[in-house]
Amino acid sequence: MSKIKSILSYNAINYISKFSTSIQQVKAINSIVSCRTPNMGSHKLSCDCGHSKVVSNSCSNRHCPTCGSFKKELWVNKQQESLLPSHYFHLVFTVPDTLRSFIYFNQKILYDLLYDSVSKTILDLSKNELGVIPGFSLILHTWSQTLMFHPHLHCVLAGGGLSKDESFFKSFRKKFFLHVKVLSPVFKGKFLEGFKTLYNNGDLKFPYDLEYLKSLDDFASFVDNLYLKDWVVFSKPVFKCSNHVIKYLGRYTHRVAISDYRIVSTDDSIVTFSYLDNKDGGKKKFMSLTYDEFMRRFLMHVLPHRFVKIRHYGFLTNRFRAQKVALCRKFIAKQSGVVLKITPSVDKFELLIKLIGKEKLCCPNCGNFYTYTHEVNLN
Repeated sequence: MSKIKSILSYNAINYISKFSTSIQQVKAINSIVSCRTPNMGSHKLSCDCGHSKVVSNSCSNRHCPTCGSFKKELWVNKQQESLLPSHYFHLVFTVPDTLRSFIYFNQKILYDLLYDSVSKTILDLSKNELGVIPGFSLILHTWSQTLMFHPHLHCVLAGGGLSKDESFFKSFRKKFFLHVKVLSPVFKGKFLEGFKTLYNNGDLKFPYDLEYLKSLDDFASFVDNLYLKDWVVFSKPVFKCSNHVIKYLGRYTHRVAISDYRIVSTDDSIVTFSYLDNKDGGKKKFMSLTYDEFMRRFLMHVLPHRFVKIRHYGFLTNRFRAQKVALCRKFIAKQSGVVLKITPSVDKFELLIKLIGKEKLCCPNCGNFYTYTHEVNLN
């Protein structure tokens, strides 16, 4: 049993009885605790030789630390179809800490506003400053290394874009996309305009400690102070080639708040885990929390129902992606002679063998693959 699953199994009933817990958080707890047990249902694998075995189902909950590897590999494999023979930029957009409680109380609408503000910032500046249609993906992370609520968007941006008339591909300089001093104020302005609109429409819920902001004058003063703050847009090292992008996507896109490998010990209702202290040069340190506090922090990162965490924009917009990517590759090959070597897609069965091993899919009697699957117990 995984360490996180063990913590939740031991403390879930106690935690839910003491603290307010959302429906989505309870669902996440139940899924993680029941994952790969008969409570999640089972399926039967059969071989032509007559041998069979019953296997418990995975929960497929995106917050489960032991689940989702297969979905991640399928998704990453699919993304190779959209890569260009180009460098890529990696940007991180964050909001001031005074907004975090607002975002937590209004997750769906303020996460959406965050995506909308960042995407429009990049699209507008690309069009007005560089004269191109960019291609980029945005990925939401909500945690810090110590599991505190720290919402931020990672942006993976192709190192060039289509001209407005789609007649050529324009490469960007390789050191940075646009200076963060250009990106930051535009991002700030777009987010705060949307924030004020939500307030004026009566769409915002107010955290208990910020209920005084229901007053129009107090809210206006709060927003004025946000305009005065520096909004951090961090430019990470450039991905020099598409292979680096694939490695990044494989590691980070489907990541959960914390995985088992960071849990050092779980003794006497105390959890000790490792973290990197970015304020101290990235040094590895350790933190100990009670089970209740660990669960509180872990559950803060359960996303709203059916929330789309990874979103694509510009020439990577889902509807036109294949057509636009083919056009970009054509122009890059014509202009620079660089052609992307596309790795052939791996089918689902090959990916499954890669992840869990051939022996788990083969009959121990004859060595052939199991050939028939059906559900035997669905709860």
